[in-house]
Amino acid sequence: MNPIAQQLTIWAVTGIVTALGGYMLGWWRGYRRRADAMQAGVRVLLLCKLEQMQRDMVANDGIADNAAKRTAQLVYDSYHSLGGNGHGTQVNQDIQDAPIAPRKPQA
Repeated sequence: MNPIAQQLTIWAVTGIVTALGGYMLGWWRGYRRRADAMQAGVRVLLLCKLEQMQRDMVANDGIADNAAKRTAQLVYDSYHSLGGNGHGTQVNQDIQDAPIAPRKPQA
């Protein structure tokens, strides 16, 4: 191969590799941005669920049964693993601290 053709081939390959790398970097950044938005959205929805469970507990005279406490803990664990804390921690603690309704005597 003559030196001019060799040089043109090197430039072409370098340009293609650089363009492909730039495209992949742009795609990855967009993917990460969408993934971060999805994670934030799920975290907000989980917090909304915890707050709804807290409102239901308050409407039930501040009483939460074992199933509600277990569900609240599962929702909180997912919320916390996505980076949520603070307010959600307090809401979950409020539900966990609620008394359990006494069982009615069977006749």
